[in-house]
Amino acid sequence: MRLICYFFAYLQNVFNGDEPMKRVSNISQKNKKSESGNAVLKYSYLLLIIIPLVLFIPSLRNGYVYFDDDILILDNQAKITNPDNFLKTFKTDAFFNNTSPYYRPMLNVSLMLDSQVAGTKPGFYHFMNLLYHILCCITLLWLLQLLGLSREKAFAGSVIFSIHPLMASAVFWIPARNDLLVTLFGLLFLSLSIIWFRQRKPLLLLASIFSFALALFSKESGILLPVLLIIYLFSTKQLTWDKRTAMLFSGIVLITIGWFILRTTSISRVGTWQLGLWAIWANFPFPFEIIAKFFLPFNLAVTPVYTSLYTGIGILISILILGFFLISKEKVVWLFVFGIIWYVAFSLPNMFVRLDTSADNYDYLVHRSYLPLAGLLISLLVIIPERWVKLNLRINIAWLTIVMITLAINSMFLGTRYKDANSFWGSSIVYKPGKAWFHYFLGRSYFKQQDYPSFEYHLRKAISIKKHPRFLYHLGMIYFVDKKSYDSAFLLFNEARALGFTEPEGNANYVKLCVETARRFFEQAQYKKAVERSQLAVTLDPLNSIAIYNLGLYMVYCGEEKKAAPLWRRSLVIDPELKEAYRSLYFYYLNNTTNRDSIEYFAREFRKRGGVL
Repeated sequence: MRLICYFFAYLQNVFNGDEPMKRVSNISQKNKKSESGNAVLKYSYLLLIIIPLVLFIPSLRNGYVYFDDDILILDNQAKITNPDNFLKTFKTDAFFNNTSPYYRPMLNVSLMLDSQVAGTKPGFYHFMNLLYHILCCITLLWLLQLLGLSREKAFAGSVIFSIHPLMASAVFWIPARNDLLVTLFGLLFLSLSIIWFRQRKPLLLLASIFSFALALFSKESGILLPVLLIIYLFSTKQLTWDKRTAMLFSGIVLITIGWFILRTTSISRVGTWQLGLWAIWANFPFPFEIIAKFFLPFNLAVTPVYTSLYTGIGILISILILGFFLISKEKVVWLFVFGIIWYVAFSLPNMFVRLDTSADNYDYLVHRSYLPLAGLLISLLVIIPERWVKLNLRINIAWLTIVMITLAINSMFLGTRYKDANSFWGSSIVYKPGKAWFHYFLGRSYFKQQDYPSFEYHLRKAISIKKHPRFLYHLGMIYFVDKKSYDSAFLLFNEARALGFTEPEGNANYVKLCVETARRFFEQAQYKKAVERSQLAVTLDPLNSIAIYNLGLYMVYCGEEKKAAPLWRRSLVIDPELKEAYRSLYFYYLNNTTNRDSIEYFAREFRKRGGVL
């Protein structure tokens, strides 16, 4: 850890130079003297490793909350443990399919690396989230100083960032890693680019472009980073259009084109009813709620919904920040505006989509504020007086200590809600008991643990609030898999399908249910019902060899032998190893033809597969 500390300190000394640009630095010679003699600032990078490490180390005992982490790690374990799937991460969505709108290659790459060490044990995945968070904190400290903030302001802001409950959510929830990664690589991209424009060293150019690529392949919001860089360079009059500048932005454009092509071919489109300007309007409270919770980070929900109280407080605080900026004597206008643009720009991607389940679910997730809040911190640090953060004054040390303790306590309390699925979804239900999806997600975690009674209980609670097709389908699965009550399952599946549930997994299980209920009707000598149910299965899945074979068998018992033989032949085209089809065709031809070749062929093929006539 000391090596990391010394490394960043070395980079700072090398890249900042002795005389930073006047528009980018407001540190007086007096400030420099106080910094050099302050032990806290001397070990600022080391402290930014120790403080979050000590605070969040208990999270390593947390398990899975069964909110995407089970899908990404447990369900996909065979995929993420296989290094051969590395390239596949760039050709599929975040879940190794092509059915979601989330393109997150670097998330899956990082999970693949973790799985080589930990398998399905959650502790190491939590540790890596903590490590990425620490790297984000020390990189933020580096960038804040490059932007011209004093070492004391940069350190105070970075410490708050490191322990704030809003940022803690990204540490506690494993799938939030994409926000950690885009932030880490985004901060590196901006830092390296700023330095490159000052020094023009080829290695810095390559490192900058590579960091941008990693950020973009971590999360889509990374595409805004070059825009932010241009705004910074323009504001500080460092933007010079020459061949070397063209090299940087040409690299950025090429990376973006490659990313766009891969993303377009790898993901499913979000329905137009779930995105657009109307979604931004519906998510209008997001940036204000985040601001309110930044200043009032108490009893935060893991699955929050918009409230007039938090939105109103956020708007009021935003007005107060603007007013404080106008009366501030130490303001740096361009840097304040730069921070606001940062906050708004990285908030917008979170507002562009509003899922059709939001009315009965959460409205947003706080970990999505991780990158935007770095911009808000910049603006706040610009307007606070320098004397407020002087660490050689006891009163400053006192208030900073109080703030740190308050934030740390709230972060630790929030961490208890991420302990496991019961804690996570249980706290959501306490927070908003009328949200049907909270009950469903808690029940779903029980289902994956094969605790079907608990799953059924929470499903029925969800259905009592809203009769959603997914809830009905899963309740049908309980009757199908656990209770073997096929009639009830069939009715629930039909009701779910009537309400629009047509997911591939649901269709496959519906076909299986049709096959099973047809077999049950056959055993009860209800042959016509068996034929009807089998015909439904074949209609839904024309390549299901078992359903086709069974349909032929049931036809025989309905007195339609001539229709059976073509069905058995069709089943063999699909599955040439279907032994029973050879047996049935042998007896059919034995009783209905004198063609010895056909009779002998099916007898031979049946015996070849272990059958005895």
